[in-house]
Amino acid sequence: MDSPSHHGKSLPRETTSEGQPLVPATATPAPPAVTEAPLLRCTDGSTVLHTTDCTLGTPVAYCHKPKPPIKCEEGFFPSVWHPDHCGEEQTCFPLDADWITTECSNGAFPFTTTTLYEGTLADGEWTAVSVVSCACATDQWYSMTMLDGRSNLETFCMPYRSCPPGMTTSVSMNQYCATATGTGKEDVCADIQTKTEYCECANPMQTPVYADDPGEGAIGCE
Repeated sequence: MDSPSHHGKSLPRETTSEGQPLVPATATPAPPAVTEAPLLRCTDGSTVLHTTDCTLGTPVAYCHKPKPPIKCEEGFFPSVWHPDHCGEEQTCFPLDADWITTECSNGAFPFTTTTLYEGTLADGEWTAVSVVSCACATDQWYSMTMLDGRSNLETFCMPYRSCPPGMTTSVSMNQYCATATGTGKEDVCADIQTKTEYCECANPMQTPVYADDPGEGAIGCE
């Protein structure tokens, strides 16, 4: 007896009109386009200024044209002010502005001097305007008081201990560290005193008085 024959079935193959089998096409993605930053062109006499953003610190470039220096009336000098932490504007300040400190007082000593302006003013006179920054000694604290008729706070250097006549000893408590035990804040407060003694005028209506020598401590209150 003849053995039965097995007939296999094959899948149909796609062909071209010429009878050639089709070869699947492989799609190759195009390389990403490289976009170069456009060239910054400035007009009207301005030039490209490369700097960093004053808030983020990222590099920025923009067209910049310096403004001509301003002219101030007699009794004023040109300088700048900052309407915000990034901006800067030219303006005129009076020569006798009460915030221009030329010497230290109230027990403070000078530690830096900054020149605000140096040049010729409207009256034709060459003038240098400088401001002195003052500091209290390390064994003294800063007492800020608004005096009558003044627009700025007055700083007085006050002793911590050995209070002179007319002063009394007060105590300041650091409430955050005073309650740190058992709260997990011990490491933060390890080197911080919870209680500080300091001197102040016994009469809150009085202010400290000082010796004639700059930098000398308070000798009393009046």
